[in-house]
Amino acid sequence: MKKPLLVLILSVTLLLSACSSSSGGLFKDGVVEFIDSEYRLYDTVNSATDSDNFSEIYIAENKSLTEVASDIISYQQPSEESELKDGKQVLVYDNLFVILTEDEENQDNTYIEVANDKFVRNNYNPSFFNGLFVLWVLDDLLDVDDWSKNRNLKCQKDPSYCYGGYGTSGGSFKGKNSKPTIRSGSSPVRGGGPGAGK
Repeated sequence: MKKPLLVLILSVTLLLSACSSSSGGLFKDGVVEFIDSEYRLYDTVNSATDSDNFSEIYIAENKSLTEVASDIISYQQPSEESELKDGKQVLVYDNLFVILTEDEENQDNTYIEVANDKFVRNNYNPSFFNGLFVLWVLDDLLDVDDWSKNRNLKCQKDPSYCYGGYGTSGGSFKGKNSKPTIRSGSSPVRGGGPGAGK
């Protein structure tokens, strides 16, 4: 009698954990859970250096960048918050970058990119962060001495491996000349995105 009850409890527990892990974006944790529940998953962008890593792009329709930033910050205070400049702002949470950019085609909309620090370190063009952070803050956040200087050298050698952010690149950054995975619905994305390997 006790054995079937134990089996039933274990089965229900496994079923519940499978259901909870199958919804939403790449991972569910704190601020990303909030973003995933509030905004529509719109696209993903592949890393140029690691095929298992990519960022997630959400879209906030009919919401300004300042409104979106305020909502996210109200939910969870970032460890670092950049200036708002040229339609861009960055919020940093424990090795996670939340990058807000205005939709250049429709300024009523805001893109929300969620990327782990590895994606930012290995793909972003340092010029994207001009005026947002002082250089030593980026070095500290990305745990690399002279990240901007070293990354600029790589970008000069091969500009196609330097991502200018979703708002400016429009998702055209392909990394290794492959198309980014387009997710225009609410389908979950699996793989090595922002929370992989944590």
